[in-house]
Amino acid sequence: MLEDAILRGVLPKVPLTGRSLDTRAEDGAAGGRMEVSARRRLLRYGSRFALLNAAALAIVGLRYLWPYAPEPWLAWGYVLLAYIGHLSALVYVPFLVLLVPLSLLFPRPRLVLPLGVLLASTGLSLLLLDSLIFAENRSHLSLLTLGLLEPQTWMFFAFYWLLFVAIEAMLAIWVWRRSAGPPKRRVGWYLALGLGGCFLAGHLIHAWAEARYYVPVTSFTHYLPLYQPAMTTGLQVKLGLVDRDRARERGLVTGLGRVPAGALNYPLAPLQCAAGPPAYNVLLVVVDAMRADALRPDVAPRLTEFAKGTIRFDAHYSGGNSSRAGMFSLFYGLPATYWPAFAGVARPPVLMDLFRQHSYQLGLFSSSTVYGGVGLERTAFAREPNLRLRTVAPSPGVHRDSIVTDEWLAWLERRDPVRPFFGFLYYDAPQAKAPPDDYPPVVAVPPEASKQQHLSARYLTAVHYVDSLVGRVFDDLERRALRERTVVIVTSDHGMEFDENGLGFTGHGTAYSEYQMHTPLLVRWPGRPAERVGRRTSHSDVAPTLLAELFGCLNPPSDYASGHSLFSETSWAWLIAGSYSDFALIEPDQVTVVYDTAYEVRDGGYRLVPRPRLRRDVLRAALREMSRFYR
Repeated sequence: MLEDAILRGVLPKVPLTGRSLDTRAEDGAAGGRMEVSARRRLLRYGSRFALLNAAALAIVGLRYLWPYAPEPWLAWGYVLLAYIGHLSALVYVPFLVLLVPLSLLFPRPRLVLPLGVLLASTGLSLLLLDSLIFAENRSHLSLLTLGLLEPQTWMFFAFYWLLFVAIEAMLAIWVWRRSAGPPKRRVGWYLALGLGGCFLAGHLIHAWAEARYYVPVTSFTHYLPLYQPAMTTGLQVKLGLVDRDRARERGLVTGLGRVPAGALNYPLAPLQCAAGPPAYNVLLVVVDAMRADALRPDVAPRLTEFAKGTIRFDAHYSGGNSSRAGMFSLFYGLPATYWPAFAGVARPPVLMDLFRQHSYQLGLFSSSTVYGGVGLERTAFAREPNLRLRTVAPSPGVHRDSIVTDEWLAWLERRDPVRPFFGFLYYDAPQAKAPPDDYPPVVAVPPEASKQQHLSARYLTAVHYVDSLVGRVFDDLERRALRERTVVIVTSDHGMEFDENGLGFTGHGTAYSEYQMHTPLLVRWPGRPAERVGRRTSHSDVAPTLLAELFGCLNPPSDYASGHSLFSETSWAWLIAGSYSDFALIEPDQVTVVYDTAYEVRDGGYRLVPRPRLRRDVLRAALREMSRFYR
């Protein structure tokens, strides 16, 4: 056994009883004194063993740093601090959580030393495997990807695991022998404090940089496995440590002169688009949390009437069950798993690049803030100067959605009529389930109704309220004779659930169910006849449609997106949907939800499948899609 190899065959002179572990001066002490000494030696051994393994992880993980090329000295300083601090934490957390309690409760070298060797060998092997996968496709290991590895890869892993076991066993013996006597210096304490300081400094620098939109620092987040740096922008704003508006403008100015560095390779090829100006304006209306079945005459009469003259996509799905994921997929046409990488380097989508290149006037109006959970100021609108970050109501009785509509109408009045425009209206009342207090309810709720039924009624009333505001926008387009010169797209970022299927899922961002993923999509394109489309489409198809049909881009959509043109008659067989910390692979008959350390498979009714069979070909294709745009 491993403990025999370590403690008997190789260390025959090192006794194993609690009494023999004491120093010679303590040899005649009482039993309690002997246990303390045994624990002290094991803890001394464990801290030194962890320190050496932190150095080993830092050497094995150097591959993570190869693709990263920041310019400013502050970025390199942060990278080194974050790298050393995080990899040290990967070693010291298991040491503190497992080996320290074990050493205190059961101070037996026969138990503690082999366990430490096994943990260290497994950790080194997993980091080596993860670094190789990262070098290949810029993604990290997860429980799902482990299940998709080929047999040859597992043989490689087993070989290196055995090699690391042998190396770690010899290292453990050496450290154990040297821990017999009291330490002559407190070097270990200083090193531990230094590593802890690196860990803390890395998180503090990232928190500072994230609040100030400092791209060279924030772009490093994707590189390290299990790395979740501190983000305290909201707290810093509340404490008055940072002015969000000024910080963003400074970050914009410094970022404009810097080509986005890091792991992104986007687009895959230079765009080849028509040289002339596009023929139409574009108006994108997004109703936050409006699910597809809310598009009906009693809840959304204006949109229902508007839909009769549009191309209505009845099987349309968002790219996520949250605002961040849904909006990212809408503007980029990519899986929301790319959000951290694009936000880290503040890289806007090629769609916004083309609007700027063709001198479109941008009227961007959002009821909720564009920062925070949705993160538009770091992604889709990352390089827009003087970006309108929030809607401020002049008094408590004035609704923000109404302000958005009024400001849009005023902006449209004063715009340059010679130049085309891109309008973006983002309404929030349905997500907040907060119509104006005096707005008449749409559905009656019986007194015995549940909490979710009451929330559903408020939600439908909020949709009705926003529908009336969107009706004002449509009427204004008619009055200005812009109807035939404007592409109008109406959709939502995600849906909303009220435990309709009895599984306990409510709100949004909680499940990848039909209620949270199925959203409306209405497209009125001048010159195209109205129709209803039953094939499956997604948010990933919107950007390719505009690039191909509006800007005349000849590139295949795969150069810059995961979807296809809405007019290409292509239906998706699987869809990658994201949230904030997990993602899902949606297929017509099942949903595979992937968490950091687990996954689950649900059927078409979103009920757990007890003995799921993974479709490895589909999963591999999805994983490739989530890494195509990394260098």
